[in-house]
Amino acid sequence: GTFDDCQDIVKASFANQEFRDRVKLGAVNSINWCRVLAQTTYYFWSYFRVTDAEKDVKEVNFSVPTGNFGDILAGYYSKRMGLPVGDLIVATYEND
Repeated sequence: GTFDDCQDIVKASFANQEFRDRVKLGAVNSINWCRVLAQTTYYFWSYFRVTDAEKDVKEVNFSVPTGNFGDILAGYYSKRMGLPVGDLIVATYEND
């Protein structure tokens, strides 16, 4: 099957309250604060790799291909935490 087929199964599982409660179904996705927080490490790691290699770089821009925008949210929080981030560029596409 396709990704969309799999996603349909997951959505149906969450929609079935009896099943969801019986198996204690839960999800971790980009709206989960712990996952977003963990993703901030990507930005810090990348920033330090770039600035270690290029001593004159003081600020790094990030372009993130995304579908659910959780990763770019982690970039925004990294910037708010003080990481010298310039632009956060979001790239997305229509998923039909």
